[in-house]
Amino acid sequence: MPDRRGRGESPSKPRALRTPVPAPPARPPAARPAAEEPVPRAAIDELLHEPVRGPVKVLFLDVDGTMTDGSIVFTADGGDARRFFIRDGIALKWARDLGVAPVAISGRSSTAVDARMTDLGIEYHGGVEDKVAVAARVLERLDASWSQSVMVGDDLPDVALLKKVGWPIAVADAVPEVRAVARTVTGHAAGRGAVREVVEMVLRHNGTWDRVLERYGARP
Repeated sequence: MPDRRGRGESPSKPRALRTPVPAPPARPPAARPAAEEPVPRAAIDELLHEPVRGPVKVLFLDVDGTMTDGSIVFTADGGDARRFFIRDGIALKWARDLGVAPVAISGRSSTAVDARMTDLGIEYHGGVEDKVAVAARVLERLDASWSQSVMVGDDLPDVALLKKVGWPIAVADAVPEVRAVARTVTGHAAGRGAVREVVEMVLRHNGTWDRVLERYGARP
């Protein structure tokens, strides 16, 4: 029998049979999260209450590694030098003028630190082994309590005093043991604005920060 397909045509190919793909099983409905336990009222109060009840009256500060970056330079004649951050210094003057007494307590004696504290008009105790004892005498003289005090520190010699005050603060680069006992850790490092940051926090807490802004015409 003659082939009736046109020239060049190839016989039609059989179609491949497709196996139907089964639909994926329906996902079970997501379980609804269990209702959270209500936070006890006491816990809420603990989260919301101020770091110190009432105004802060005294601001204790370590020096090396808190007011400075921790560097000490010895000169050829046996003297020493420190680097202080200008914004920290002016902030301490604001604190003093607005009723918060800054008191620097250092484990080392230093003529350079003594000169800087005199320049700022800040009470300074150098070469101190027992910072708590010195702070206690200061509080008695100023008729203030531990709960009305702030301490800013960076290293182990500061821990005892940090544990005594109402508001313990660690600088950003403090050792872990100091950060562990602090209620607040600054965003700025020692000698680079940490003290300025603390002063603003304290004055905001006391309700007097706007007076600083007004002094410079910076109040929004």
